[in-house]
Amino acid sequence: MARILIVDDDLSLREVLEIALSRARHQVRLAADLASAWKILERESVDLALVDLRLGTESGLELLRRMHEAGLPTPAVMITAYADTKSAMEAIRLGARDYIAKPFELDELLLLVERTLESARLEMENALLKGELHDRYGTVIAHSPAMGHVLRLAERIAPTPISVLITGESGTGKELIARTIHRQSPRGGGPFLAINCGGLPEHLVESELFGFRKGAFTGADRSKKGLVEMANGGTLFLDEVAELAPAMQVKLLRFLQERRFLPLGATEECSADVRIIAATNRPVEEEVAQGSLREDLYYRLSGVRVHLPPLRERQEDILPLAEHFLRRACAEQKRSISAFSEGARTKLLSYTYPGNVRELENIVERAVALETGRVIRPESLIIYETCAPRAHDPELSRLWSGQINLDQYLLEHERAVLQEALAKTGGHKGKAAELLGISFRQLRYRLTKTMEKDEDFSSEP
Repeated sequence: MARILIVDDDLSLREVLEIALSRARHQVRLAADLASAWKILERESVDLALVDLRLGTESGLELLRRMHEAGLPTPAVMITAYADTKSAMEAIRLGARDYIAKPFELDELLLLVERTLESARLEMENALLKGELHDRYGTVIAHSPAMGHVLRLAERIAPTPISVLITGESGTGKELIARTIHRQSPRGGGPFLAINCGGLPEHLVESELFGFRKGAFTGADRSKKGLVEMANGGTLFLDEVAELAPAMQVKLLRFLQERRFLPLGATEECSADVRIIAATNRPVEEEVAQGSLREDLYYRLSGVRVHLPPLRERQEDILPLAEHFLRRACAEQKRSISAFSEGARTKLLSYTYPGNVRELENIVERAVALETGRVIRPESLIIYETCAPRAHDPELSRLWSGQINLDQYLLEHERAVLQEALAKTGGHKGKAAELLGISFRQLRYRLTKTMEKDEDFSSEP
């Protein structure tokens, strides 16, 4: 069963076609002119459009042209009483799959409809099957100068054996860049394996990376290769590497230095030829300063540093990424949505994306599932805001690095708030207390606690 749009100004023909196609178990939509047809195409998905060449003073070619310019994937068949080659070729150029000349037999039309629908269905399935892995891991959308720099750097380092450390916020596409480097390297024909170092319990990480031998621990009834051994001749991607426990960091460092490792329960070392690409979403210098990431491991991992900017800093990539995710979501959900409305495009550009590219992908997938028309409208772009990206706070960085403790941090910020309140009220303590929503006595207590010298604010209200 398909949804078919009939665009014809002949009422009797519309009725005949509606009856015939409904008997063939299709859903039928009817339009007598271009405006009505376009409203239907904007409102809902259509699997096939049967369009008359002559619509009173209008031309069905204009509807095909508009569909073509809007990127609507709806297959179309042109109906014409004027079966000249010129109009037929123009219809094909504008995206029509075929044409049929009046007068025609209903059986002939029904056969053409079924053949066109089947051809469109097979094309969609083939595109999905061929493009699934490529879409997931093959294409980096990079229209911004910042991402252009990232791709040029990836291209330069791909042929080398050097280790790579990719930094950037969660959701910026670090694994995609790692796969791009692998694919362009001499190891591109070998395996690419990935592990999230923070996604496994600490006691399982070693066995996942280096494997184990039968009897190494309770339940080890067979030997198992680790990812390092399985990735031999290829690339191993260590995501969130700073999450590794100190003992595992030592073992990883030894492997990077000697290219040898000892599986759990083994008595002899093994070797593996593996390129390591690591990634972290944390400020790596702070991780080293705090001791969360060993300095010697950091230097081993960061042969080359590749930093991915957050999506809010590369506005040029937002709409191309959204359109890429729209095409993929439509294929996966079997929807025929062609584009974003102007209002939707404005809404996409105005958001800051704390979840970066991954959040944009989720927003678009959700919109495809919710949208009932042929274009994504602003109201279908549901955004679940959690918290906006926080600007860099030097004082907070001092706290994380251990230069100050929490009491000092809170004291300094409380002092700043009190000073701001007194400045806004011209030093009037009573008004400052009211502005802050506390009592005058509470204000005096806080001033005494936070101000080393309170003489500047000694005058009573």
